[in-house]
Amino acid sequence: MSRQRLPRFIAILLLWLLAFLQLSSLAVTSVTIDEPSHLVAGYAFLTRGDTRIKLNGPILPNALGAVPLLLQPDLKLTPADDPMWDQNDHNGISDDFVWHNAASPFLLIYLARLPFIFIGWLLGALIFRWASERAGAWAGVFALALYVFDPNLLAHSRFAMTDFVPAAIACFALYSFDRWLPQTRNRKWLVTTGVLTGLMLASKFSLIMFALPMVILVVLRSIRSAQRMSVLIGVLFIFAIAAFTIWVVYGLQIGPIDPGGTPVPAPGFWREWQSAQYYLNQPWPNYLFGQTSETGWWYYFPIALVLKTPLPLLVLFSVALIRTVLKRTWHDDLGFLLPSLFLFSSLLFSTNNLGYRYLLPVLPLVIVYVAGLWPRSVSQSLFRFSTLSPAALFSARHLVTLSLLAWQVIGTLRIYPYYLTYFNEITGGPDRGRYLLSDSNLDWGQDLVGLRNYVEQNNITSIKLSYFGIAHPAAYGLHTQAIPPIRTAMHDQGAWWLKTYYPSDPPPGKYAISVANLMGGIWIEPATYAFFRDRQPETTIGNSIYVYTIARRGEPVNLSLAGLQIDQIDLETYRMFGTNDVRPRWFDATSSLIAAPGSAWIAIADNQPLAPEFAAFFAGAEPIAHTQVTDEDRAYGLYHFDLARRIMQAAQQATPLSATFGDTAELLGYNLKRNGHGLTFITYWRAGDQVVAPLQMFVHVLGPDGSIVAQQDRLDVPAFGWRPGDIVAQVHRADLPSHVQSSEIAVGFYNPDSNMRLPVTVAGQPSGDRLLLSEARP
Repeated sequence: MSRQRLPRFIAILLLWLLAFLQLSSLAVTSVTIDEPSHLVAGYAFLTRGDTRIKLNGPILPNALGAVPLLLQPDLKLTPADDPMWDQNDHNGISDDFVWHNAASPFLLIYLARLPFIFIGWLLGALIFRWASERAGAWAGVFALALYVFDPNLLAHSRFAMTDFVPAAIACFALYSFDRWLPQTRNRKWLVTTGVLTGLMLASKFSLIMFALPMVILVVLRSIRSAQRMSVLIGVLFIFAIAAFTIWVVYGLQIGPIDPGGTPVPAPGFWREWQSAQYYLNQPWPNYLFGQTSETGWWYYFPIALVLKTPLPLLVLFSVALIRTVLKRTWHDDLGFLLPSLFLFSSLLFSTNNLGYRYLLPVLPLVIVYVAGLWPRSVSQSLFRFSTLSPAALFSARHLVTLSLLAWQVIGTLRIYPYYLTYFNEITGGPDRGRYLLSDSNLDWGQDLVGLRNYVEQNNITSIKLSYFGIAHPAAYGLHTQAIPPIRTAMHDQGAWWLKTYYPSDPPPGKYAISVANLMGGIWIEPATYAFFRDRQPETTIGNSIYVYTIARRGEPVNLSLAGLQIDQIDLETYRMFGTNDVRPRWFDATSSLIAAPGSAWIAIADNQPLAPEFAAFFAGAEPIAHTQVTDEDRAYGLYHFDLARRIMQAAQQATPLSATFGDTAELLGYNLKRNGHGLTFITYWRAGDQVVAPLQMFVHVLGPDGSIVAQQDRLDVPAFGWRPGDIVAQVHRADLPSHVQSSEIAVGFYNPDSNMRLPVTVAGQPSGDRLLLSEARP
């Protein structure tokens, strides 16, 4: 193979390796937190020209991700007149589109990621070419290797997001500008630069910080040029073409930015610009060094740069910068340094410190810039092994450069396939990095696949999940107990609204906690998982989900809660239980009761008065404690006595009737009272061995002809808290029409998700799916 072809051959191999590193890691990378919103915004634009979803950035990256979806038939998009569009409820729209569509959500996301991966290959080819033109073909190989093994670029080149594509397009735009500037009369490069600059600005607003240095470089060029006016006119043409390109990207739309305003080209672009300015002025949770702030820190991005950039690249950049200063090669290097400086400096003033990803546009420029350090003597000597001694072939400079490259390669391969969680050796890896940075620096909800594999391989039947993401765990085959924070995606994970987690003394069981939630501060109180924070995890999933097992301490305690959640019990009161295995039930005290057999604890909020029908059950029972709810300006009383026995006594004194409803509940008795047109119906139940949840109770008041004259579908004791043997009391009240003189009651249970009623058995005999109770007269 000739010496001209070998570098190109190695470059092709490196691009194939890049493809492998990207595609092979997708199998363990679940849907990240913002991908669905960006995808549905792009799809709505391509199919309807709709730009009402505002994500604080231009449409181009979103549209690129949506292009492959145009080949998918029968995709359903939320109707254009749905209020969610005008409310900018992109989470709701994207949840419907990705997780409840005709096509698999995994197929949709996979297809959406492909254009970004492909653009990653194109960027690699450009980096090879640009570095080769500056410093020789082997410098191009060196630059390409640095790019292929950059963990941050690898991570984001696989996501259908708005970070990598703008970085790639910006590099193409600056390369084209670099080609045009020495030959300003070259129309091909002028038009190409204009188009690419337009695409750059149509992909990310912050890249205006790359456009401004282009103007400065043109001015500097014009000062040295005899054709000063031609150079200045050329740059005006570039930005005119860029503006037209933005308009083309937005489908040549013309319309008002605000209703009733003056029509302008690309109104969607300007609406996003307005949205972005509003967004930038809003408080946003930021995390750094274990602290949170809504205004950020000016030094956030310098620290992120030092902690997450591979050290070899930082060393190479430092050496290259020193060389530029000493050799005064500013003329050749300003095209890389000035845009990088402008973008980096602008980030110092940002109050939204959301991650290293905002630095991505700088990385390709830095890689091409440092490629000039590759010793040309190596390029010239690689084919003269027989005539050179080892010392001549590999000088100290050669060995240092190759060692730095090898260091970066090894560091990236060690983090494979979890590139997003990369932290360099200064930090000490992801486990130490979690104390320093959060959010997209480490945890973007990307590891549900790994969690599913862990659960399956270890035959885990019950696990509590605190998930920092919007992907649906159920879509990955996960069935967990949802613990805070509860996002929409967790709504299919059991009774997510009924809290069982007590932050200061977590109940026993296995926990899977997203590291962003573990460290706190981003949409969750820092104290929520402080109990776990410094404990050694049992294992970690993809460096972003920490798994713990909490053992039981003390004997189980039964607690019934009215108007409260368990985490609203103050710590001093909670310690009275003497265990971390507190088993909560929930009820509405104005119409129901639930108690475990034997002596049990009952906590009732003051703002939820006890039903008059149940007041006798608490006769002589004084609260052991009466204290404030932890997070609200109200109080509750805590009781400890055998409430179940008292309810059972009332059931025995009521109309006795033994009937079972599936394996869920046994009717112990009932009271049916008619007072004028008012009807009071009290039922007493014992929970069965296999409780159906969710569960709803229906009470139908039937007239003489069997028609329903009044009804209530209500169960004020959520079945999610029932345990075998629990005693439940439920009261229903209804007003009957004046013409109804006699009535019967039909009672039963059904699953509200399936609408399937539970079968009724009376005295061992099947009795349909409802129970008719005795006649009630005024």
